[in-house]
Amino acid sequence: MKNRVLIIGYGASGQRYFKIIKKKFPNSEIKVFSKLKKNEKFFLKKLSEIESFKPDTIFMCNPSSERIKYLKYIKKTKNVFFEKPLSNNYRSGKKILKAMSNKKNILLGYNLRFLNILTKVKKNLNNYVGRVYSFDCESGSFLPEWRKINYKQSVSAQKKLGGGALLELSHEMDYINWIFGTNYKMKSFFINSKILNINVEDNVKIIFNFSNKILGSLSLDFLNQKKTRLMTINGTKGSLKVDLIKNTLNLISKNQKSWVNIPFKKNTVKSTYTDIVNFFFKKKKLVQIKPSLKQGLLILKNIDQLKKSKQLFL
Repeated sequence: MKNRVLIIGYGASGQRYFKIIKKKFPNSEIKVFSKLKKNEKFFLKKLSEIESFKPDTIFMCNPSSERIKYLKYIKKTKNVFFEKPLSNNYRSGKKILKAMSNKKNILLGYNLRFLNILTKVKKNLNNYVGRVYSFDCESGSFLPEWRKINYKQSVSAQKKLGGGALLELSHEMDYINWIFGTNYKMKSFFINSKILNINVEDNVKIIFNFSNKILGSLSLDFLNQKKTRLMTINGTKGSLKVDLIKNTLNLISKNQKSWVNIPFKKNTVKSTYTDIVNFFFKKKKLVQIKPSLKQGLLILKNIDQLKKSKQLFL
């Protein structure tokens, strides 16, 4: 019996997952529902056709601000995959989580957890640097290069669709929580620089104060001319540099004068999209790596709190 898969939304992520499922799970029957009115035979043209199709699996790849509109359909479906972020705000995220409470196979698309470099860091952090006392994390890219086709009309650039650096670059908030834990307080500053002529924040600085005496910083922006994804972690034994673009790990210990490269089995960000789809379809139960809706909801709660604070300058 074929697995009936529905992809809601056919932007970059919808198209990506369509190709992966078609290639890796060829026995699946795939349909797409999107505002993009395509003539391909796999497109559903009316909402009523979703009920007729009766999907076993839904991939929610539409703008995060519109997820709540499809609760009626995802409630009836056994397996649901949400592209990150879960929603565009905490209130809607709570409604989605409540609607999904009786489902066993749900996944949130924080695929960077499947990067070998980050799993290596998480598993060996104490051995590398000892007791962590600080970290600095940075993710920057130039939005017109990232969203090459009319970046101003992309989800990333539009507040009403759930855009802005905080939501669009929330991978970093996820793996910070995953590696260091969630018991912290935050302070932030974020601005719309007006450089890109968009209506969302494009430059963000966050400070984390953890209960276990770790201080951390996170920088997110849409302005960096050179794509950057870095984390430096400092501890009592030494410091670790994690470069997700170069895919390198380098360590300097207390008694060393130079950085030492740490070897590991490398994969790529691109390959993690296939990894997370395999994980989802095969219904694996690796709790230590699985990005859950509750974890995604916490990110939305934190972002909402930051946006409500008075450190926002638009």
